[in-house]
Amino acid sequence: MPDNMLDFHPETRHNTGPHHPYGGTSTHTPGARRRHPMTTRSLIAFGAGALAASSLALLIASGPEHETKNAHQPDAVEEMSPQEMMAAMSNMGTPGDEHKELMKTCGQWSAKSSFIMDPAAPPTVSMGSMNIESVLGGRFVKCDFNMDFMGLPFEGLSYAGYDKYHEQYVSIWMDTMSTKITYLEGNYNEDGDLVMEGISSTPAGDNPMKIVTTREDDNHFTDHFYDKMPDGTWFNSGTITYTRK
Repeated sequence: MPDNMLDFHPETRHNTGPHHPYGGTSTHTPGARRRHPMTTRSLIAFGAGALAASSLALLIASGPEHETKNAHQPDAVEEMSPQEMMAAMSNMGTPGDEHKELMKTCGQWSAKSSFIMDPAAPPTVSMGSMNIESVLGGRFVKCDFNMDFMGLPFEGLSYAGYDKYHEQYVSIWMDTMSTKITYLEGNYNEDGDLVMEGISSTPAGDNPMKIVTTREDDNHFTDHFYDKMPDGTWFNSGTITYTRK
């Protein structure tokens, strides 16, 4: 998933529905089959797709079995003594179970992307790789993403982690096709899928986007990319599948 792309010429595309090229299905179905204006969205979806580099780690991370808790977060900061404030800050800065699970995603991954660039043509398929490593004492992971896309080299960098204060997963994404930083945040839904949402920026304006990550096992997961259309429905623009090397 990631969201920042060069200015390509507009074209049209159609909704592919809930089916995913690699056999997965999502509970977030984009609705009936139809045609949608595309402008740069498919390419941005790819970029946002690379952004999966950040969500990828998050998916295999703690999972819904780790309940979020914020027992040390006060209702009002002004009511805390200096000692209580120090204790609360220490808790917020100490990696938790979510971070320990997140560290298990460190390593080398192969990536295969499939994005709809033209509704009249087969999806564009590209191969790439991603390296994940622990940074800042196990509080975050750094994801380096590389891929050849449409004959051009594509490089992305992401940092991802779990924000104990706000009880949500967070990530930032940067790449060689944009000067913009993309921010994503989210959590697991009741189906056990990680849903990360953010804003996709194009020459035509900003548009909501999301990445739904489904986990097959500890060595395989898939990111499903969605763009929000003018009528409020979600369009499934593509997928990136990851396999541990």
